[in-house]
Amino acid sequence: MKHFIVIDGGTQNIKAFIFDEKGNEVYGEACPVPPHFAPQPNFAEQDAAEYLRITREVTQNAVANSRVPINQFAAVAITTHRGTIVPVDEDGIPVRPAISWLDERKTDGLSLPGGALLSLVFKISRMTPKLKYYQRRSKFNWLRKYEPENYDRTHMFLTISSYIFHALTNEFKDTSSIAGLLPIDFKGFQWHPREVIFKLFGVEREKLPPLISPAEIAGTVSEDGSRNFGIPQGLPVIIGAGDKQSELLGAGAISNDIAEISYGTAAVIELLSSKYITHPNMEFYTFGSAIPNHWVLEGFVGKGYWMVSWFRKEFAKWEEEEAKKLGIETEDLLDRKMEEIPPGAMGLILQPFWHPRENDPLSKGAIIGFSMVHERAHIYRAIIEGIAYELRRLSETIEKYSGRKIKELRVGGGGSRSDEIMQITADIFNLPTSRLHTSNLSSLGAAIDAAVTLKIYNDFPEAVSNMVRVTHTFTPREQNARLYNRLFNEVYAKIYPTLSPLHNKIAEITGYPKIT
Repeated sequence: MKHFIVIDGGTQNIKAFIFDEKGNEVYGEACPVPPHFAPQPNFAEQDAAEYLRITREVTQNAVANSRVPINQFAAVAITTHRGTIVPVDEDGIPVRPAISWLDERKTDGLSLPGGALLSLVFKISRMTPKLKYYQRRSKFNWLRKYEPENYDRTHMFLTISSYIFHALTNEFKDTSSIAGLLPIDFKGFQWHPREVIFKLFGVEREKLPPLISPAEIAGTVSEDGSRNFGIPQGLPVIIGAGDKQSELLGAGAISNDIAEISYGTAAVIELLSSKYITHPNMEFYTFGSAIPNHWVLEGFVGKGYWMVSWFRKEFAKWEEEEAKKLGIETEDLLDRKMEEIPPGAMGLILQPFWHPRENDPLSKGAIIGFSMVHERAHIYRAIIEGIAYELRRLSETIEKYSGRKIKELRVGGGGSRSDEIMQITADIFNLPTSRLHTSNLSSLGAAIDAAVTLKIYNDFPEAVSNMVRVTHTFTPREQNARLYNRLFNEVYAKIYPTLSPLHNKIAEITGYPKIT
Protein backbone atom coordinates (compact mmCIF):
# COMPACT_ATOMS: atom_id res chain seq x y z
CA MET A 1 0.00 0.00 0.00
CA LYS A 2 1.45 3.35 -1.07
CA HIS A 3 1.26 6.33 1.30
CA PHE A 4 1.58 10.07 0.77
CA ILE A 5 2.93 12.68 3.15
CA VAL A 6 0.86 15.84 2.76
CA ILE A 7 1.96 19.19 4.17
CA ASP A 8 -1.05 21.50 4.49
CA GLY A 9 -0.07 25.04 5.47
CA GLY A 10 -3.06 27.02 6.64
CA THR A 11 -3.42 30.61 7.80
CA GLN A 12 -4.03 29.66 11.43
CA ASN A 13 -2.70 26.09 11.61
CA ILE A 14 -0.11 23.88 9.97
CA LYS A 15 -1.09 20.27 9.42
CA ALA A 16 0.70 17.20 8.16
CA PHE A 17 -1.18 14.08 7.15
CA ILE A 18 -0.46 10.60 5.96
CA PHE A 19 -2.95 9.40 3.34
CA ASP A 20 -2.92 5.98 1.74
CA GLU A 21 -3.71 5.30 -1.92
CA LYS A 22 -7.36 4.63 -1.02
CA GLY A 23 -7.76 8.12 0.38
CA ASN A 24 -7.79 7.03 4.01
CA GLU A 25 -6.44 9.54 6.50
CA VAL A 26 -4.00 7.25 8.27
CA TYR A 27 -2.55 9.81 10.65
CA GLY A 28 -2.37 13.56 11.14
CA GLU A 29 -0.70 16.21 13.26
CA ALA A 30 -1.61 19.89 13.60
CA CYS A 31 -0.17 22.92 15.33
CA PRO A 32 -1.38 26.52 15.50
CA VAL A 33 0.96 29.18 14.17
CA PRO A 34 1.54 32.59 15.77
CA PRO A 35 -1.16 34.92 14.44
CA HIS A 36 -0.33 37.55 11.90
CA PHE A 37 0.68 40.91 13.32
CA ALA A 38 0.03 44.46 12.14
CA PRO A 39 3.03 46.86 12.32
CA GLN A 40 0.65 49.47 10.87
CA PRO A 41 -3.15 49.63 10.43
CA ASN A 42 -4.35 47.35 7.58
CA PHE A 43 -1.04 45.47 7.55
CA ALA A 44 -0.84 41.72 8.13
CA GLU A 45 2.57 40.07 8.43
CA GLN A 46 3.82 36.71 9.67
CA ASP A 47 7.13 35.32 10.87
CA ALA A 48 8.02 33.06 7.94
CA ALA A 49 10.99 31.44 9.72
CA GLU A 50 8.79 30.44 12.66
CA TYR A 51 6.14 29.18 10.25
CA LEU A 52 8.74 26.93 8.61
CA ARG A 53 10.07 25.72 11.96
CA ILE A 54 6.59 24.59 12.98
CA THR A 55 6.05 22.98 9.56
CA ARG A 56 9.20 20.91 9.97
CA GLU A 57 8.26 19.84 13.49
CA VAL A 58 4.69 18.91 12.58
CA THR A 59 5.86 16.90 9.57
CA GLN A 60 8.52 15.07 11.56
CA ASN A 61 5.94 14.12 14.18
CA ALA A 62 3.39 12.97 11.62
CA VAL A 63 5.89 10.73 9.82
CA ALA A 64 7.34 9.28 13.02
CA ASN A 65 4.03 8.73 14.82
CA SER A 66 2.18 7.29 11.82
CA ARG A 67 4.13 4.02 12.15
CA VAL A 68 4.02 3.69 8.37
CA PRO A 69 7.13 1.84 7.12
CA ILE A 70 9.52 4.21 5.35
CA ASN A 71 9.48 2.13 2.16
CA GLN A 72 5.72 2.67 1.80
CA PHE A 73 6.00 6.44 1.37
CA ALA A 74 5.60 7.29 -2.31
CA ALA A 75 5.74 11.09 -2.35
CA VAL A 76 5.39 14.36 -0.49
CA ALA A 77 2.60 16.71 -1.60
CA ILE A 78 2.29 20.36 -0.61
CA THR A 79 -0.82 22.51 -0.45
CA THR A 80 -1.03 25.81 1.41
CA HIS A 81 -3.01 28.98 1.83
CA ARG A 82 -2.61 31.37 -1.05
CA GLY A 83 -1.53 34.92 -1.75
CA THR A 84 1.03 35.27 1.04
CA ILE A 85 4.40 36.56 -0.23
CA VAL A 86 7.72 35.46 1.30
CA PRO A 87 10.74 37.49 0.08
CA VAL A 88 13.88 35.31 0.42
CA ASP A 89 17.58 35.54 -0.34
CA GLU A 90 19.60 33.11 -2.47
CA ASP A 91 19.58 30.54 0.36
CA GLY A 92 15.82 30.71 0.78
CA ILE A 93 16.08 32.67 4.04
CA PRO A 94 13.43 35.39 4.52
CA VAL A 95 14.75 38.94 4.26
CA ARG A 96 11.70 40.30 6.12
CA PRO A 97 8.41 38.97 7.53
CA ALA A 98 6.00 37.40 5.08
CA ILE A 99 3.19 39.65 3.82
CA SER A 100 -0.05 37.77 4.47
CA TRP A 101 -2.94 37.42 2.03
CA LEU A 102 -4.96 39.28 4.69
CA ASP A 103 -2.78 42.36 4.23
CA GLU A 104 -4.58 45.47 2.93
CA ARG A 105 -1.66 47.88 2.43
CA LYS A 106 -1.72 49.97 -0.73
CA THR A 107 0.71 52.16 -2.64
CA ASP A 108 -0.62 55.46 -3.87
CA GLY A 109 0.77 58.00 -6.35
CA LEU A 110 1.82 55.49 -9.03
CA SER A 111 1.36 56.00 -12.76
CA LEU A 112 0.40 53.19 -15.09
CA PRO A 113 3.39 51.95 -17.10
CA GLY A 114 3.73 52.19 -20.86
CA GLY A 115 3.37 55.88 -21.55
CA ALA A 116 0.53 57.90 -23.02
CA LEU A 117 -0.33 55.55 -25.91
CA LEU A 118 -0.74 52.50 -23.71
CA SER A 119 -2.70 54.54 -21.13
CA LEU A 120 -5.09 55.49 -23.94
CA VAL A 121 -5.48 51.81 -24.88
CA PHE A 122 -6.23 50.96 -21.24
CA LYS A 123 -8.80 53.76 -21.09
CA ILE A 124 -10.53 52.73 -24.32
CA SER A 125 -10.69 49.11 -23.19
CA ARG A 126 -12.00 50.23 -19.78
CA MET A 127 -9.14 48.41 -18.08
CA THR A 128 -7.73 51.44 -16.26
CA PRO A 129 -9.66 51.05 -12.96
CA LYS A 130 -8.83 47.35 -12.66
CA LEU A 131 -5.16 47.85 -13.51
CA LYS A 132 -4.84 50.72 -11.02
CA TYR A 133 -6.44 48.48 -8.41
CA TYR A 134 -3.83 45.75 -9.03
CA GLN A 135 -1.02 48.32 -9.06
CA ARG A 136 -2.06 49.91 -5.77
CA ARG A 137 -2.45 46.56 -4.01
CA SER A 138 0.75 44.99 -5.33
CA LYS A 139 3.09 44.21 -2.44
CA PHE A 140 6.06 44.49 -4.80
CA ASN A 141 5.24 48.12 -5.51
CA TRP A 142 4.96 48.79 -1.78
CA LEU A 143 8.34 47.18 -1.08
CA ARG A 144 9.98 49.13 -3.90
CA LYS A 145 8.68 52.41 -2.49
CA TYR A 146 8.97 51.90 1.27
CA GLU A 147 11.57 49.14 1.72
CA PRO A 148 13.82 49.38 -1.35
CA GLU A 149 16.75 47.76 0.51
CA ASN A 150 14.62 44.67 1.26
CA TYR A 151 13.38 44.57 -2.32
CA ASP A 152 16.96 44.66 -3.59
CA ARG A 153 18.05 41.97 -1.10
CA THR A 154 15.28 39.66 -2.32
CA HIS A 155 16.52 36.94 -4.66
CA MET A 156 13.09 35.34 -5.08
CA PHE A 157 9.52 36.14 -4.07
CA LEU A 158 7.92 32.89 -2.93
CA THR A 159 4.51 31.77 -1.76
CA ILE A 160 4.13 29.59 1.32
CA SER A 161 4.03 26.52 -0.97
CA SER A 162 7.27 27.34 -2.79
CA TYR A 163 8.90 28.43 0.50
CA ILE A 164 8.24 24.97 1.97
CA PHE A 165 9.25 23.33 -1.32
CA HIS A 166 12.62 25.08 -1.26
CA ALA A 167 13.19 23.96 2.32
CA LEU A 168 12.52 20.37 1.20
CA THR A 169 14.51 20.37 -2.03
CA ASN A 170 16.83 23.44 -2.16
CA GLU A 171 15.11 24.37 -5.45
CA PHE A 172 13.00 27.38 -6.42
CA LYS A 173 9.72 26.33 -8.08
CA ASP A 174 6.00 26.94 -7.60
CA THR A 175 2.71 25.52 -8.84
CA SER A 176 1.24 26.69 -12.16
CA SER A 177 -2.07 26.88 -10.25
CA ILE A 178 -0.62 29.74 -8.21
CA ALA A 179 -3.15 32.34 -7.02
CA GLY A 180 -2.90 35.83 -5.63
CA LEU A 181 -1.97 39.42 -6.55
CA LEU A 182 0.78 38.35 -8.90
CA PRO A 183 1.58 38.93 -12.61
CA ILE A 184 -0.12 35.70 -13.67
CA ASP A 185 -1.68 34.67 -16.95
CA PHE A 186 -4.40 32.55 -15.33
CA LYS A 187 -5.67 31.38 -18.70
CA GLY A 188 -2.28 30.08 -19.80
CA PHE A 189 -1.07 28.75 -16.41
CA GLN A 190 2.10 30.81 -16.67
CA TRP A 191 3.71 34.07 -15.69
CA HIS A 192 2.22 36.78 -17.83
CA PRO A 193 3.87 37.00 -21.29
CA ARG A 194 3.67 40.83 -21.41
CA GLU A 195 6.49 42.75 -19.79
CA VAL A 196 4.18 45.70 -19.07
CA ILE A 197 2.27 43.55 -16.55
CA PHE A 198 5.47 42.96 -14.56
CA LYS A 199 6.04 46.71 -14.57
CA LEU A 200 2.47 47.22 -13.39
CA PHE A 201 3.07 44.92 -10.40
CA GLY A 202 6.57 46.31 -9.85
CA VAL A 203 8.57 43.09 -9.99
CA GLU A 204 11.19 41.60 -12.32
CA ARG A 205 10.42 38.26 -13.92
CA GLU A 206 13.70 36.77 -12.65
CA LYS A 207 12.58 37.32 -9.05
CA LEU A 208 9.71 34.85 -9.51
CA PRO A 209 10.21 31.06 -9.52
CA PRO A 210 9.55 28.73 -12.46
CA LEU A 211 6.02 27.29 -12.49
CA ILE A 212 5.25 23.59 -12.71
CA SER A 213 2.02 21.59 -13.08
CA PRO A 214 0.36 20.32 -9.87
CA ALA A 215 0.37 16.87 -11.48
CA GLU A 216 4.12 16.76 -12.13
CA ILE A 217 7.09 15.84 -9.97
CA ALA A 218 8.63 19.19 -9.03
CA GLY A 219 11.75 17.85 -7.30
CA THR A 220 13.02 15.39 -4.72
CA VAL A 221 13.75 15.67 -1.01
CA SER A 222 17.33 16.84 -0.43
CA GLU A 223 19.69 15.71 2.31
CA ASP A 224 18.86 18.88 4.28
CA GLY A 225 15.16 18.41 3.66
CA SER A 226 15.32 14.82 4.86
CA ARG A 227 17.09 15.80 8.06
CA ASN A 228 14.84 18.76 8.81
CA PHE A 229 11.47 17.24 7.93
CA GLY A 230 12.09 13.60 8.87
CA ILE A 231 11.25 12.48 5.32
CA PRO A 232 13.27 9.95 3.27
CA GLN A 233 15.85 11.59 1.00
CA GLY A 234 15.05 11.32 -2.71
CA LEU A 235 11.27 11.11 -2.22
CA PRO A 236 9.38 12.89 -5.06
CA VAL A 237 7.79 16.21 -4.15
CA ILE A 238 4.59 17.51 -5.77
CA ILE A 239 3.55 21.15 -5.36
CA GLY A 240 -0.20 20.79 -5.48
CA ALA A 241 -2.63 23.61 -6.12
CA GLY A 242 -3.56 26.09 -3.41
CA ASP A 243 -5.66 24.92 -0.51
CA LYS A 244 -9.05 25.92 -1.92
CA GLN A 245 -8.41 24.48 -5.39
CA SER A 246 -7.15 21.29 -3.74
CA GLU A 247 -10.33 21.10 -1.65
CA LEU A 248 -12.44 21.01 -4.80
CA LEU A 249 -10.49 17.97 -5.99
CA GLY A 250 -10.53 16.40 -2.53
CA ALA A 251 -14.32 16.67 -2.52
CA GLY A 252 -14.43 14.69 -5.75
CA ALA A 253 -16.22 17.61 -7.43
CA ILE A 254 -14.83 16.94 -10.88
CA SER A 255 -18.08 17.46 -12.81
CA ASN A 256 -19.54 20.89 -13.56
CA ASP A 257 -22.75 20.38 -11.54
CA ILE A 258 -21.18 19.59 -8.15
CA ALA A 259 -19.87 22.58 -6.20
CA GLU A 260 -17.66 22.48 -3.12
CA ILE A 261 -17.93 24.77 -0.12
CA SER A 262 -14.94 25.32 2.12
CA TYR A 263 -15.71 26.50 5.63
CA GLY A 264 -12.22 27.62 6.60
CA THR A 265 -10.54 30.90 7.57
CA ALA A 266 -11.86 32.11 4.22
CA ALA A 267 -15.17 30.60 3.18
CA VAL A 268 -15.47 29.84 -0.52
CA ILE A 269 -17.71 28.13 -3.02
CA GLU A 270 -16.04 26.56 -6.06
CA LEU A 271 -17.04 24.96 -9.33
CA LEU A 272 -14.74 23.18 -11.79
CA SER A 273 -14.69 24.52 -15.34
CA SER A 274 -13.10 23.18 -18.52
CA LYS A 275 -13.40 26.70 -19.98
CA TYR A 276 -11.73 29.93 -18.90
CA ILE A 277 -14.60 32.10 -17.64
CA THR A 278 -14.19 35.39 -15.78
CA HIS A 279 -16.45 37.98 -14.16
CA PRO A 280 -15.86 41.59 -15.27
CA ASN A 281 -16.24 42.96 -11.72
CA MET A 282 -14.48 40.10 -9.93
CA GLU A 283 -17.64 38.77 -8.27
CA PHE A 284 -15.83 35.45 -8.54
CA TYR A 285 -12.21 34.54 -9.23
CA THR A 286 -10.87 32.23 -11.91
CA PHE A 287 -7.78 30.25 -10.89
CA GLY A 288 -5.96 27.23 -12.22
CA SER A 289 -7.39 23.97 -10.90
CA ALA A 290 -5.64 21.09 -9.16
CA ILE A 291 -6.46 19.23 -12.39
CA PRO A 292 -4.22 20.41 -15.25
CA ASN A 293 -5.86 22.45 -18.02
CA HIS A 294 -8.95 23.16 -15.93
CA TRP A 295 -10.03 26.16 -13.90
CA VAL A 296 -11.80 26.83 -10.63
CA LEU A 297 -14.57 29.45 -10.48
CA GLU A 298 -14.40 30.66 -6.90
CA GLY A 299 -16.69 32.85 -4.84
CA PHE A 300 -14.83 34.17 -1.83
CA VAL A 301 -15.80 35.43 1.66
CA GLY A 302 -12.54 36.79 3.01
CA LYS A 303 -12.83 36.13 6.72
CA GLY A 304 -15.48 33.41 6.51
CA TYR A 305 -15.13 31.01 9.40
CA TRP A 306 -12.50 33.21 10.97
CA MET A 307 -15.63 34.94 12.25
CA VAL A 308 -16.30 31.90 14.44
CA SER A 309 -12.90 32.40 16.08
CA TRP A 310 -13.70 36.11 16.41
CA PHE A 311 -17.04 35.31 18.05
CA ARG A 312 -15.41 32.91 20.50
CA LYS A 313 -12.77 35.46 21.45
CA GLU A 314 -15.12 38.41 21.86
CA PHE A 315 -18.38 36.90 23.10
CA ALA A 316 -18.07 33.24 24.13
CA LYS A 317 -15.96 33.22 27.32
CA TRP A 318 -18.81 31.67 29.28
CA GLU A 319 -19.31 28.96 26.66
CA GLU A 320 -15.58 28.19 26.68
CA GLU A 321 -15.63 27.64 30.44
CA GLU A 322 -18.81 25.57 30.25
CA ALA A 323 -17.40 23.44 27.42
CA LYS A 324 -14.30 22.69 29.51
CA LYS A 325 -16.51 21.44 32.35
CA LEU A 326 -18.45 19.22 29.95
CA GLY A 327 -15.28 17.94 28.27
CA ILE A 328 -16.36 19.07 24.79
CA GLU A 329 -15.18 21.63 22.24
CA THR A 330 -16.56 25.17 22.49
CA GLU A 331 -17.94 24.92 18.93
CA ASP A 332 -19.91 21.79 19.94
CA LEU A 333 -21.56 23.69 22.78
CA LEU A 334 -22.28 26.65 20.48
CA ASP A 335 -23.86 24.26 17.98
CA ARG A 336 -26.11 22.83 20.69
CA LYS A 337 -27.28 26.30 21.59
CA MET A 338 -27.68 27.20 17.90
CA GLU A 339 -30.03 24.23 17.45
CA GLU A 340 -32.38 25.85 19.95
CA ILE A 341 -32.65 28.98 17.76
CA PRO A 342 -35.20 28.83 14.91
CA PRO A 343 -34.09 29.35 11.28
CA GLY A 344 -33.65 33.02 10.56
CA ALA A 345 -32.30 33.67 14.08
CA MET A 346 -35.60 35.34 15.04
CA GLY A 347 -35.08 38.14 12.54
CA LEU A 348 -31.33 38.69 12.98
CA ILE A 349 -29.50 38.81 9.62
CA LEU A 350 -25.78 39.28 9.09
CA GLN A 351 -23.76 40.53 6.12
CA PRO A 352 -20.34 38.82 6.53
CA PHE A 353 -17.98 41.46 5.19
CA TRP A 354 -15.68 41.63 8.21
CA HIS A 355 -13.11 41.47 5.42
CA PRO A 356 -14.31 43.77 2.60
CA ARG A 357 -15.53 42.42 -0.70
CA GLU A 358 -12.64 42.21 -3.12
CA ASN A 359 -14.46 44.43 -5.62
CA ASP A 360 -15.48 46.99 -2.98
CA PRO A 361 -12.77 47.87 -0.43
CA LEU A 362 -15.18 50.21 1.40
CA SER A 363 -17.78 47.49 2.09
CA LYS A 364 -18.36 46.54 5.70
CA GLY A 365 -20.03 43.87 7.77
CA ALA A 366 -23.48 44.46 9.20
CA ILE A 367 -26.03 42.87 11.52
CA ILE A 368 -29.61 44.03 11.26
CA GLY A 369 -32.79 43.12 13.08
CA PHE A 370 -31.72 43.30 16.73
CA SER A 371 -34.41 43.24 19.41
CA MET A 372 -34.63 42.44 23.12
CA VAL A 373 -35.13 38.71 22.39
CA HIS A 374 -31.62 38.29 20.98
CA GLU A 375 -28.75 36.70 22.88
CA ARG A 376 -25.26 35.51 21.98
CA ALA A 377 -26.55 32.29 20.42
CA HIS A 378 -28.67 34.29 17.99
CA ILE A 379 -25.59 36.20 16.85
CA TYR A 380 -23.70 32.93 16.39
CA ARG A 381 -26.49 31.48 14.26
CA ALA A 382 -26.70 34.72 12.27
CA ILE A 383 -22.97 34.40 11.48
CA ILE A 384 -23.42 30.85 10.18
CA GLU A 385 -26.48 31.81 8.15
CA GLY A 386 -24.91 35.04 6.85
CA ILE A 387 -21.88 33.25 5.44
CA ALA A 388 -24.16 30.71 3.73
CA TYR A 389 -26.35 33.51 2.30
CA GLU A 390 -23.31 35.20 0.78
CA LEU A 391 -22.01 31.92 -0.67
CA ARG A 392 -25.43 31.31 -2.21
CA ARG A 393 -25.34 34.79 -3.77
CA LEU A 394 -21.93 34.03 -5.23
CA SER A 395 -23.04 30.59 -6.45
CA GLU A 396 -25.91 32.14 -8.39
CA THR A 397 -23.46 34.52 -10.07
CA ILE A 398 -21.18 31.60 -10.98
CA GLU A 399 -24.14 29.69 -12.40
CA LYS A 400 -25.19 32.69 -14.49
CA TYR A 401 -21.76 33.22 -16.05
CA SER A 402 -20.84 29.55 -16.49
CA GLY A 403 -24.21 28.44 -17.81
CA ARG A 404 -24.13 25.53 -15.36
CA LYS A 405 -26.70 24.53 -12.76
CA ILE A 406 -25.36 23.31 -9.43
CA LYS A 407 -27.21 20.18 -8.31
CA GLU A 408 -25.20 19.12 -5.27
CA LEU A 409 -22.90 20.64 -2.65
CA ARG A 410 -19.96 18.99 -0.93
CA VAL A 411 -18.47 20.66 2.13
CA GLY A 412 -15.02 20.66 3.69
CA GLY A 413 -13.18 22.59 6.37
CA GLY A 414 -13.88 22.74 10.09
CA GLY A 415 -17.51 23.76 9.66
CA SER A 416 -18.30 20.54 7.82
CA ARG A 417 -17.94 18.58 11.06
CA SER A 418 -21.09 20.22 12.46
CA ASP A 419 -24.41 18.54 11.63
CA GLU A 420 -26.28 21.79 12.32
CA ILE A 421 -24.04 23.83 9.99
CA MET A 422 -24.38 21.21 7.27
CA GLN A 423 -28.19 21.26 7.62
CA ILE A 424 -28.33 25.06 7.57
CA THR A 425 -26.25 25.01 4.37
CA ALA A 426 -28.57 22.46 2.74
CA ASP A 427 -31.63 24.51 3.74
CA ILE A 428 -30.28 27.90 2.57
CA PHE A 429 -29.14 26.52 -0.80
CA ASN A 430 -32.08 24.11 -1.05
CA LEU A 431 -29.64 21.49 -2.33
CA PRO A 432 -28.42 18.11 -1.07
CA THR A 433 -25.27 18.83 0.89
CA SER A 434 -22.71 16.10 1.51
CA ARG A 435 -19.98 15.47 4.04
CA LEU A 436 -16.95 13.46 2.94
CA HIS A 437 -15.02 10.79 4.79
CA THR A 438 -12.48 13.42 5.82
CA SER A 439 -12.91 17.11 6.52
CA ASN A 440 -9.31 17.72 5.41
CA LEU A 441 -10.20 17.97 1.75
CA SER A 442 -7.29 20.17 0.69
CA SER A 443 -4.84 17.55 1.96
CA LEU A 444 -6.77 14.77 0.25
CA GLY A 445 -6.76 16.77 -2.99
CA ALA A 446 -2.99 17.11 -2.82
CA ALA A 447 -2.71 13.36 -2.20
CA ILE A 448 -4.89 12.73 -5.29
CA ASP A 449 -2.56 14.94 -7.35
CA ALA A 450 0.36 12.83 -6.10
CA ALA A 451 -1.42 9.55 -6.87
CA VAL A 452 -2.11 10.60 -10.48
CA THR A 453 1.38 12.05 -10.92
CA LEU A 454 2.96 8.76 -9.87
CA LYS A 455 0.60 6.76 -12.15
CA ILE A 456 -0.94 4.87 -9.24
CA TYR A 457 -4.16 5.79 -11.04
CA ASN A 458 -4.44 6.46 -14.75
CA ASP A 459 -6.44 9.67 -14.47
CA PHE A 460 -8.35 11.89 -12.07
CA PRO A 461 -11.76 10.17 -12.41
CA GLU A 462 -10.15 6.84 -11.47
CA ALA A 463 -8.28 8.42 -8.57
CA VAL A 464 -11.42 10.15 -7.27
CA SER A 465 -13.48 6.97 -7.49
CA ASN A 466 -10.89 5.20 -5.35
CA MET A 467 -9.98 7.97 -2.91
CA VAL A 468 -13.15 10.04 -2.26
CA ARG A 469 -16.23 8.84 -0.38
CA VAL A 470 -19.44 10.62 0.61
CA THR A 471 -20.45 9.54 4.12
CA HIS A 472 -23.56 11.60 4.87
CA THR A 473 -25.89 13.71 2.75
CA PHE A 474 -28.12 16.36 4.34
CA THR A 475 -31.33 16.96 2.42
CA PRO A 476 -33.11 20.33 2.59
CA ARG A 477 -36.00 20.64 5.03
CA GLU A 478 -38.84 22.00 2.92
CA GLN A 479 -40.28 24.46 5.45
CA ASN A 480 -36.88 25.87 6.37
CA ALA A 481 -35.83 26.12 2.71
CA ARG A 482 -38.94 28.20 1.93
CA LEU A 483 -38.24 30.56 4.85
CA TYR A 484 -34.59 30.96 3.92
CA ASN A 485 -35.46 31.52 0.28
CA ARG A 486 -37.67 34.47 1.20
CA LEU A 487 -35.11 35.89 3.62
CA PHE A 488 -32.39 35.57 0.97
CA ASN A 489 -34.32 37.15 -1.90
CA GLU A 490 -36.40 39.70 -0.02
CA VAL A 491 -33.91 40.78 2.65
CA TYR A 492 -30.31 39.57 2.36
CA ALA A 493 -29.91 40.35 -1.35
CA LYS A 494 -31.05 43.94 -0.64
CA ILE A 495 -28.76 44.69 2.29
CA TYR A 496 -25.59 45.43 0.33
CA PRO A 497 -27.18 47.71 -2.31
CA THR A 498 -28.93 49.60 0.51
CA LEU A 499 -25.91 49.96 2.78
CA SER A 500 -23.22 50.53 0.15
CA PRO A 501 -23.75 54.33 -0.05
CA LEU A 502 -23.54 54.44 3.76
CA HIS A 503 -20.25 52.48 3.68
CA ASN A 504 -18.86 55.19 1.41
CA LYS A 505 -20.16 57.94 3.69
CA ILE A 506 -18.62 56.28 6.76
CA ALA A 507 -15.24 56.20 5.01
CA GLU A 508 -15.62 59.84 3.96
CA ILE A 509 -16.43 61.01 7.49
CA THR A 510 -14.05 58.84 9.51
CA GLY A 511 -11.21 58.50 7.01
CA TYR A 512 -11.29 54.73 7.50
CA PRO A 513 -10.62 53.02 5.24
CA LYS A 514 -8.77 55.71 3.33
CA ILE A 515 -10.46 56.80 0.09
CA THR A 516 -8.16 57.41 -2.91
